[in-house]
Amino acid sequence: MTDVKNIQNTVKFKRHKPKILKGNFAAAEAAKLAKAGFIPAYPITPQTTIVEELSRKVATGEMDATYINMDSEHSVFAAAMGAAMAGERVFTATSGQGLFYAHEVLHAISHFRLPMVVCNVGRPSIPWNIWADQSDSLAQRDTGWVQIYTETSQEVLDTIIQSYIITEELDIPVMVVLDAFYLSHTSENVWVPDQELVDEFLPPKKKKGVEIDGYHPKAIGGLVPPDDYETFEYAWWKDALKVEDMVNEVGNKFGEKFGRSYGALETVNITKDTKIVFVTTSTITTTVRGILDNHPEVGILKIRLIKPFPKKTVLEALKVLPDNAIIAPIERNFLGGKEGALMQEMKRALYGERQFKMYDIYAGMGGKDVSPTTIEKMIKKLNDNPEEVIWIDFE
Repeated sequence: MTDVKNIQNTVKFKRHKPKILKGNFAAAEAAKLAKAGFIPAYPITPQTTIVEELSRKVATGEMDATYINMDSEHSVFAAAMGAAMAGERVFTATSGQGLFYAHEVLHAISHFRLPMVVCNVGRPSIPWNIWADQSDSLAQRDTGWVQIYTETSQEVLDTIIQSYIITEELDIPVMVVLDAFYLSHTSENVWVPDQELVDEFLPPKKKKGVEIDGYHPKAIGGLVPPDDYETFEYAWWKDALKVEDMVNEVGNKFGEKFGRSYGALETVNITKDTKIVFVTTSTITTTVRGILDNHPEVGILKIRLIKPFPKKTVLEALKVLPDNAIIAPIERNFLGGKEGALMQEMKRALYGERQFKMYDIYAGMGGKDVSPTTIEKMIKKLNDNPEEVIWIDFE
């Protein structure tokens, strides 16, 4: 049997403990390490084990938090909103139809400028399905939440911790997204930082004087006249413009502290000789990584920050590409139109800048496997006679 203590002594991640965790359990572990103090919960597959594990942690005294079972996802987010108004550090999780049901409250939370971190385990809705799909979260892009997508259980844990820095600095809620089952229910090696190390990085939540206070009553959510409303939106817009730089900055500082750096995106093999760049999110990225040894002409633009879309970082990453390079987003979402969300965002980012050949690829929706063979088919299609929109393995 391998000696865990010896493993700890030989790796670069000091002040960490090695564990084998599924993505959902990594999310729960991160919420504990971040010292979330209020957790409203309602079960929905495939996120249920996140809130179940948090329930266990609270019940056993492993975590000091208030845990409340609610009667629906709408109620979950309403309770989260109230706790955030009172100045509590809030965490919860949902999936698919639950996120859709909470849509109204998502708008309220962001417009109230309430800091919180929520984990969404991406799945579709109708036809009824509980496997991996990003249509649920991507359909919420215009609710005003920051959205960050994760590839591994380690990234889930690390991103949730980082997200509390971002949300509490900017007062904009953050949604951390992971793929159903491929990530939520798959066990991986995860380095879990010691509580003291996380405490050094993430200080206790500070109140800003706008919270609910029974001794100093105030009205929240009253009718706002047009001039004041526009002033409010302008202030929010200015803070939203800070998100991209802050995600990069916090990710770098996290790397200095924990030994694992992050940013708004990650580039792999993007050079002056790259012919095809797959734009990916989450677990499909891992599959594309696996074929690069056989395809040195292929690169990856892995997008972590989907909303607000990191235009500056994308343009910087692609500036080395030749003009004849192909950009090919891989969409694990279908939003009822011609193109998927990644293609829409990439076109907006590149508008008025550089012109590349761009082809949109639908693959892996509803949890359908995207294997290395599927990626090989994409490369062949892009090299032969690509259509503007490509469906792979859909028969």
